[in-house]
Amino acid sequence: MKCKEFKIPGVLFVLLLVLLSGCAPHQFKTDLFSSSEHESQIGPTALAWDGKNLIMGTTNQIVFARNIVTEPFYSFSKKDTMLNGGAYSSGRFPGPQQMDLDVCGMAWEGECCGEGFLWIADAKNDMIIKMKPDLKLVSQFKSPVPAPNGIAFDGKSLWIVSKYSFKIVKFNPDMQSIENIYYSPIHRPTGLTWDCNGYIWVVGIDDCRTSEKRCYKPRLLSIDVNSGKIVYEAKLPEAITRPTSVALAEKHFWVGDYNLNRVFKIPFDEKEFIKMDLKPDSVNLGKSPSHVSRKPTQEVEAGSR
Repeated sequence: MKCKEFKIPGVLFVLLLVLLSGCAPHQFKTDLFSSSEHESQIGPTALAWDGKNLIMGTTNQIVFARNIVTEPFYSFSKKDTMLNGGAYSSGRFPGPQQMDLDVCGMAWEGECCGEGFLWIADAKNDMIIKMKPDLKLVSQFKSPVPAPNGIAFDGKSLWIVSKYSFKIVKFNPDMQSIENIYYSPIHRPTGLTWDCNGYIWVVGIDDCRTSEKRCYKPRLLSIDVNSGKIVYEAKLPEAITRPTSVALAEKHFWVGDYNLNRVFKIPFDEKEFIKMDLKPDSVNLGKSPSHVSRKPTQEVEAGSR
């Protein structure tokens, strides 16, 4: 017997999208990294915020995105993303760079309005590169970790991570010296960002098991750099499958997804964070930490920074 196809009427379909938009994660598509919708998606492996533009990078491409308009992300199946992509305009100096590098992490040094320097973690050459806003080379040096794929700047020091060593290194670029070493709370760290409150945030993928089957769980965790403890987890949208980059700006996380070729915009909301308060040595790499609790509202208000 031939089954009848079930089709949603156009009006009901539009109404369904409107109803879903209130809770759907917001995102925009970075189609500059893929020449066609049918080709393999290659999303941004590096994100940074210069006070005005969101800077995106992968392979040897760097693009300054401005006037960003995000849209809700709808997905009725793993393959169907409704092609909703938001919008943005390319800022200055878009496109491939002449240098033979692999942009796997970026961080901005400067206060606002695009005046400062761009730090780049080049995984291909194991180098840390400093550039001007016009992407002209200022300096470069050997990375303190192999194949660096995440970098952040706290106003004085660089924070560099590699998914191959699990180490997060605090590095003084002026003295060319390591100031401290932390171990990543995530099995496969892929990006770092600094929140100016003494926390370094790590995004990446943890191994997990569901019904005895191996799976991968995207995560975004923070480390208190004074105590070394893992203190918060920010919930990522279910749509995110392979986070490869993160930047914090204007009270939002921007998280790049390599598989979807999109950047998701997530509110930086302490009331929604999961409190962890774990010592570094209590976390086994590749396993989800235990003793996790929701932070009470009154505790958030008392402990907000």
